[in-house]
Amino acid sequence: MVVGRFFGWLVLFAAGAVLVRDTLAWVDTRALEPLSLGGLWSNLNASGLIAARHGIEGFAPWLWNWALGPALAAWALPVLAILGFALLWICRRPKQRRFG
Repeated sequence: MVVGRFFGWLVLFAAGAVLVRDTLAWVDTRALEPLSLGGLWSNLNASGLIAARHGIEGFAPWLWNWALGPALAAWALPVLAILGFALLWICRRPKQRRFG
């Protein structure tokens, strides 16, 4: 449970970093261009994204075209925030019962 809460906070921290990045980009360019999950992955490890795409397209191109490609096009902020809150909720401490 502690590990799940740790990763939940880590993912929420990443969501906050994406929020700061999107806000600074908006202030700088006066255009709202939110960071996608694929863009985030590309910024962190571009060769890993390319290798994953070629590997998946090698045996199941429909999987990339119909599932992973559209999922990676999603805005990173709400996805990370929902994932972080879900991890924190699932791994929350059990309620202690009082007797007597």
